[in-house]
Amino acid sequence: MSRKVLVADLDEVVAALISHILSRQGYSVDVALTAQTAAACLSQWDYGAILLDSRLISALDGFSDRTSRTILLSPSVSSDLPVRAVLQKPVELALLIHTVDECVK
Repeated sequence: MSRKVLVADLDEVVAALISHILSRQGYSVDVALTAQTAAACLSQWDYGAILLDSRLISALDGFSDRTSRTILLSPSVSSDLPVRAVLQKPVELALLIHTVDECVK
């Protein structure tokens, strides 16, 4: 599976931090700060994992095709969406790395 990861988050600081952490773990990371940018990235690349801010879901068409590789970043740990995992913000770093590693296997 691809070690290419998309981090789509409306918070630039959160996106940069997650990108930095995953890059240091050997992942190739694309960052999207808007739904438009995320959609463009998703149309061009096949990602091993997609870390997605819960606030972006409603704006992304075709999201349901990628739920098995999507890790939702949310203020709460529960979600009715069929995603791979839900990580509560602020994200625990070890859990983030473990969840992404499991997703790309």
